[in-house]
Amino acid sequence: MTTATSARTMRAAIFEGPGRLVLGERPVPAIAAPDEVLIAVEACGVCGTDVHILADPPGHPAKAGCVLGHELVGRIAEVGPEALDVAVGDRVVVAPNLNCGGCDACKRGLLAHCERFTTIGIFRDGGMASHVVAPAHACHRISDALPARVAALVEPLSCVYNGIEQARLVPGETAVVLGAGAIGLMFAALLRAGGASRVVVVEPGELRREIALRIGASAALDPRAEGFAEALEAALGTAVGADVVVDAVGSQLPAAIGHAAPRGRVLLFGMDARAHGEVPQVEITRRELVVFGTYIGDHTFPATIRLLESGVVDLTPLISHWVGLDELPATLEAVRGDSVVKAVVDLARAA
Repeated sequence: MTTATSARTMRAAIFEGPGRLVLGERPVPAIAAPDEVLIAVEACGVCGTDVHILADPPGHPAKAGCVLGHELVGRIAEVGPEALDVAVGDRVVVAPNLNCGGCDACKRGLLAHCERFTTIGIFRDGGMASHVVAPAHACHRISDALPARVAALVEPLSCVYNGIEQARLVPGETAVVLGAGAIGLMFAALLRAGGASRVVVVEPGELRREIALRIGASAALDPRAEGFAEALEAALGTAVGADVVVDAVGSQLPAAIGHAAPRGRVLLFGMDARAHGEVPQVEITRRELVVFGTYIGDHTFPATIRLLESGVVDLTPLISHWVGLDELPATLEAVRGDSVVKAVVDLARAA
């Protein structure tokens, strides 16, 4: 292990407080713990969480002064003396959500609910820079054949994979996905790959509806269009609703419940601390609905990597913007509109 890297500097995207992102110089980080590795970052995805962090008021907490970026792929440049099962030169993706392993939640296997939970790119420096330090156990090898812009999507796809597991989709069932941002599109792709007979995406943006069809949705509907209810019924092939409904926006609880079939499952994934959905409780009771939230994937990285490497799911159509770090502020502004579906930052340009 060496620490010579700390004498060098790198350009990084730094969160300085609500609404404040600065592109500034930082020392290249040095390995501080014996089980850590230094990663030369290839690419880092822009997440909706990043947008929420930078809102004013914030829709998601983060540590001021932190380098953002938790969807990253890179190559190991240095290893600590106790870093196991990794080597310099390994190409890896990083599971950014770190747990202590010793609290009650961790002992119960609820790693995402660790009492000392922290996240690379939110509460400690992340991947929107040329280098990042991470624990070796958080690193998962990934094929050199997978393009960096696609490999950077392992983290969000692993979260979606977790949601699909918890939804317990039965092949032949129907599904509705509310919202065709990157997460909604990933849900549509995995639901179809998992055997859903019909996957209907509900999205007002025309571009996103077009991508939904390319990625596997059987129909993509504009909820503002005249005759939407009839079109949804026709797309599902039934008037009773869908077996699985996903709110991939974070503010669509009433609509999600309205589109669910009796004994359907309503998966709430999109997350915004400012959203407060209200529904008549009797609707859930009378129709025997299961309403649940899913969060991050705490065990799904290996399966997600295998899925992408196999080519069963192709996320290339999602990636609308492949940008350099200097373009990140403008890209974040555009993300708030409809022109960006998924942006990935090319950190090799900043190395």
